[in-house]
Amino acid sequence: MAFHTWQIGLDIQNRQICALALQPRRDGWQLRHWWQQRLPQDTLRNGVLQSSPELVAALIAWRQRLPRRYSLRVALPARLVLQRQLPLPAQPLKEPALGHYVRAAARRLFPLEPAALALDYCPDAQGDQLCVTAARLEIIDQWMAPLLQAGLTPQIFELTTDSLRRLVRQAAWQPGAVLALHQDDRWLWSDAHTAADTAEFATPGALQQQAFPDAPAVVWCAGEKSVLPADAVLFSPFDLFRYQQPPLPENPGIFALAAGLALREDMR
Repeated sequence: MAFHTWQIGLDIQNRQICALALQPRRDGWQLRHWWQQRLPQDTLRNGVLQSSPELVAALIAWRQRLPRRYSLRVALPARLVLQRQLPLPAQPLKEPALGHYVRAAARRLFPLEPAALALDYCPDAQGDQLCVTAARLEIIDQWMAPLLQAGLTPQIFELTTDSLRRLVRQAAWQPGAVLALHQDDRWLWSDAHTAADTAEFATPGALQQQAFPDAPAVVWCAGEKSVLPADAVLFSPFDLFRYQQPPLPENPGIFALAAGLALREDMR
């Protein structure tokens, strides 16, 4: 039955919501649903979700369009979390012992008490350390509140940078190629291994010159195409889906993060 479950990515931006649902098929991905809704300008404040009657009403209306079974993944701005590297223990551990090991180490890794943090962890690319991610529980609760109020149950919160990196890997561009996304007056960029979220660069030229000057290729996404170079090579996440059905959105780039979330392997 899991094969028939919609994998849904939900990206709540400062002025709009974008959602996208996929189903895996034997020979590719099938696009099942996309949805876009405008929101008040201050829906995100310093990356923290601000609930409002308009937001809750939009989520309730959207929930009514979804099937009973779904796997919901929600984008969380990377600037809301702290990440640290933790060496794997000398003696290999399985769950729940590995979780106990991470929580015990959290006291020295992060400035807050572990009881005040939501913790997640996964092996790093080399496989000899854990990448431990921590977010304040009060921030996660603030994100959860309007979703639960609308009858939505997220399976996971994933960092926006991780979602963007998954798109690069799915696209299988040449080694070192970079995907740059402009969203909510910030730049997110990633190659297949490294990703970043920054508001330091006013123009795409400045971003490219300082953040990835040696990239052999750069592909761009933006909510407003006017912020991109005139000769920019544009990326549509919809190109990764073998099965599509019109109508499709006029600006597919704004669904980049939602697509990366939907492409995440089902955790069940």
